[in-house]
Amino acid sequence: MTVVREEARQTVFPIATTEVHVVAATARESNTNTITPPRAKRAQVARACQRCRRLQKACSDSRPCQRCVRAGLTSECSGLPVRVRFPPRASSQALGFRKTPPRVHEGAASLNTTVPPLFVNPDLPTSPQTFTSFARESFERKADLLPPRLVDYCSGRFFERLAPTIPILTPEYVASLKTRAVSETEAYCVLLGLCAMVALQVEDPKDKFFGQFITAESNYAYGWLLLEEALAAHRHLTRRSTPSLDSVLLVFFIYACHACLFHHSQAFFFLREAATLLILVKPENMDDLSRLLAERLFWVLLISERSHAIRYRRPITLQVMTNGFGLSFPTDNDHSLAGFRCLAALFRGLDTNFIALLNQETVSRMVPHDSLNEVEMAINIALNHSCPSDLLPTQNANLRVTQLWLRIVLWQLRLHLGHLSEQSTQSSRTYHYPLEVAKDLAVSTRVLPVHSIQVHGVGITEKLFDIACAVVNVLARVPVQMSKTAAEDDLKYIRRLILQLPGGLTVYDALLLKHVQQTLPTMVAGLEV
Repeated sequence: MTVVREEARQTVFPIATTEVHVVAATARESNTNTITPPRAKRAQVARACQRCRRLQKACSDSRPCQRCVRAGLTSECSGLPVRVRFPPRASSQALGFRKTPPRVHEGAASLNTTVPPLFVNPDLPTSPQTFTSFARESFERKADLLPPRLVDYCSGRFFERLAPTIPILTPEYVASLKTRAVSETEAYCVLLGLCAMVALQVEDPKDKFFGQFITAESNYAYGWLLLEEALAAHRHLTRRSTPSLDSVLLVFFIYACHACLFHHSQAFFFLREAATLLILVKPENMDDLSRLLAERLFWVLLISERSHAIRYRRPITLQVMTNGFGLSFPTDNDHSLAGFRCLAALFRGLDTNFIALLNQETVSRMVPHDSLNEVEMAINIALNHSCPSDLLPTQNANLRVTQLWLRIVLWQLRLHLGHLSEQSTQSSRTYHYPLEVAKDLAVSTRVLPVHSIQVHGVGITEKLFDIACAVVNVLARVPVQMSKTAAEDDLKYIRRLILQLPGGLTVYDALLLKHVQQTLPTMVAGLEV
């Protein structure tokens, strides 16, 4: 196909170019004595307001814009876009290695999951610039956008729902941020990012809880406004050669908000920026509390970067021992961090060599069958770093789903390398292994409250989606020794769970059904819930 396209380019383009030159030459000859002044370029703004966008008219940078002011409709002048952009139809080709929209590898084994997720939430507004362009020449705080009562509420919700998995703040540090926010823009921006993340990831998106603090149509609308404000501030903050912990925290919260909004390209951009800033941090200049939080933030970024690298074929930059980080955390005996230690253990062994192998960067040599044994062992024993009674439901949910997802990732890699065999004595090296993973997933998550899974956002939905697609492929192509009805029941349970999670109803359930319909049409009726 590539050869045909190249030949077509070589044939068509010269002809088209010749015709263009002939027409241009004729036009020059006919207009020799006519000089037309160049037309002035129309001024454009980064983002039109709601009314001008609907009318498809020119807008201005100010809010309310000049057109709405002249029409006496300042109340309709909003910076939020009104149209929802839907991505191109996703392919459910079942022969790719992994779900990676930019690169699709054909010819790999047909059992791999390949339905690329749609990185957009139809319930949320999107913009062509997706928060990367702002017309402000300077940053000034908006009055009453972040009242103290709202900061207290959001920080409390953070420690209640998110801190067990993302322990990058303490009540003492938040109190310091509140004090310094009066005079320091960076501290104020960290509070902006914190509240935006809580509004977008923790609270019910359609609820109007924040309406009692500030005028907002919904929790998501308020989170959106906070994110826009944080991004505008981030653009105008002074860049320093030695970043502070606050600057890294701000960029991390912006990354987390983009991930909640399905802006995965922007999320990776800010994730990489946060990792770069952390590398430039000087731990020796920090006080004890800041040094402790920087250590935890290092592990959060390492986990996020490696998880992102696995799903979207990205490289990794953070390594254990980067800038002196990664040493003291495993010896931390704080029982509240038991789940966090286990999560770090899950990803610690997924180093540069593993990511390179997963991204097919080292395919010129034969990979020994036992080369992945250490990685598999590290994944299997990662949860042994804590007593189950020490884990909160939110920690348990994230750990179990992530561990089972990584087992599927490792299974897919072995499938690609040709390391699977039905004669193997280890179930993880057989073709039907995803069915065992699905059964384990159903057993381990049935006893957990749904909200303990929902709080982890769309990332955990994507992991369940990966597992479900692997199960579908196995049922369609591998003779199953175990009860096929039991496997279908587990798949149906996973689908019901996905429907209750962020992005499940709007994105991933439709993709899963489409994959089932194209891979195993006879199962569609049996998956009705």
